[in-house]
Amino acid sequence: MSVLFMSEDWIKLVANQWNTNNQIIQQDLRNFTASWEYYIEDRPNLPHLMMVCEKGKIVFAGKKDERICDFEMWTSLENWKKILNKEISSKMALMSRKLKFKGSMMTALKYMKAFEIHLNILGEIEADFDI
Repeated sequence: MSVLFMSEDWIKLVANQWNTNNQIIQQDLRNFTASWEYYIEDRPNLPHLMMVCEKGKIVFAGKKDERICDFEMWTSLENWKKILNKEISSKMALMSRKLKFKGSMMTALKYMKAFEIHLNILGEIEADFDI
């Protein structure tokens, strides 16, 4: 069953997949605490989403609230599709600026493997991109 991409249902499924994916925790995220925001740059009418991670576990996933996020990730709907369908690798998406990123690059580089796993998880959720 697919869910609307970038919906609250979708981000909650992403969080559940993250929390049940032991590979992420094994990537030394036991000490990782951060929050990040996602959005689609060419769909300004859609709400932004966020996830909050405490010591490697997602403790909140839903619509962006007043909290300031440590990281932001955004791109066009077309590029999100390409990234999540693995037509563009996460590294290539970042390097080519097809996936825009705001936040500590030092932290992102430190956790690059976990970032790649995270983008893979986003792609594992069967999503309806007709938004």
